Amino acid sequence: MSHPGCSSRNAFAPAPASGSAAWTVLQILRLQIQSQIAPERHSWQRGLAMASSVWGMAEGPQVFAALAEMLDQMGRSRRSIFRFSNPDCRGCAAMMTAHETQFLQIISLVSRAETEKAERLAFLLCEANDTTGLLLVAGRLSKLLPAPATVRS
Repeated sequence: MSHPGCSSRNAFAPAPASGSAAWTVLQILRLQIQSQIAPERHSWQRGLAMASSVWGMAEGPQVFAALAEMLDQMGRSRRSIFRFSNPDCRGCAAMMTAHETQFLQIISLVSRAETEKAERLAFLLCEANDTTGLLLVAGRLSKLLPAPATVRS
């Protein structure tokens, strides 16, 4: 369901194709953030169910946990708000914010072993603060995901 003015306020780029691994990662990330902002909605449960349905009952929870840890590591470094699109609004979910784009690009760069580019982007996303934990977890996450080409950069 969309609302007036959606997908324009923080829009940066179109979201990955619906159903792709990158789209699923993005939606799970959004649901995890939404769950932090409004815990009573239990959005994380939808994210965990989504991860399990896409990657199976063994790897799905691992992908979910690695994303949560990557989000946590980023949150420890960033000082300002991470802008994200509403996963429950079709219009908003169709667009990515600059922060979401950087987050996905880091995963993609790490999975392609483009370490220096990933470090530079993580440095920007973490606002010139420590990126060690973020990059370490991005490496673990990238090993759980399908081929690097599916996560767009």
